[in-house]
Amino acid sequence: DLGGSGKPPPAGLVMTVTFTSGTDMDSVYIDFSSSTTVICILTCVPFTSTPRVATVVQDKSNNLYLFASPNTPTDGKASTIEIAVTGAFNESDITSLLTGMTPQVGSGFFGVGFLDGTSKLPDGEAIAVVSRPLLDIDVDSVTTAVVASPAAPAFDALLFVIGAAFDPCVLCNAILRKTGNRPRLYGNPCLPGDPTKTYKDGPKSSADLVQETTECYTNIADDPTNPVRRCVYDYMEGSGYDYEGKL
Repeated sequence: DLGGSGKPPPAGLVMTVTFTSGTDMDSVYIDFSSSTTVICILTCVPFTSTPRVATVVQDKSNNLYLFASPNTPTDGKASTIEIAVTGAFNESDITSLLTGMTPQVGSGFFGVGFLDGTSKLPDGEAIAVVSRPLLDIDVDSVTTAVVASPAAPAFDALLFVIGAAFDPCVLCNAILRKTGNRPRLYGNPCLPGDPTKTYKDGPKSSADLVQETTECYTNIADDPTNPVRRCVYDYMEGSGYDYEGKL
């Protein structure tokens, strides 16, 4: 509220920030050292240090995400997530969505991470899917943790968000094909990806690629023989997108 009423904002989406094409998102993070970064209620309180916070999010499709702060190239990265639960949990209850990552399941807990000693968990990307909502996380267990990489400094806080609703397709206005038209002009909506289905980012003869839950896809309705394509946000709306190669 910039009007000075002092009223808190409603719960839910606060803003959507769109960066221009080509932005290196791995280098985008909150600058807590800036006097502009503040929390205002009746008065504005600046940060005296950069907090290290790991947030594990489970969406309505039971996909798991990690959002780590400050997420700079040298700080705020994580190697593993370990979660203790009070209910039953078996190896069949979790599936990795990342190549080379194998979930670990033990008595009363499960974990995800890489065992090569160097790879780190991605930020804001679906990393695994579980069979049920995690409403029984044992937050008091010493097992429940997000391990930073490097291990020091550790995260100052660990938060869980269960039942989040993501719509990765809300801003899609182009198809990954040089058309200059919007997806809706083809009669097919852009929908979140299904890891059991495929798409192509090249000619029809190119290899099928597995869809990702954080991306969006649609069929080209003017020619049913065309493969599923990825939907994207075109900041130069109307220019369309293309891929290397020809149909």
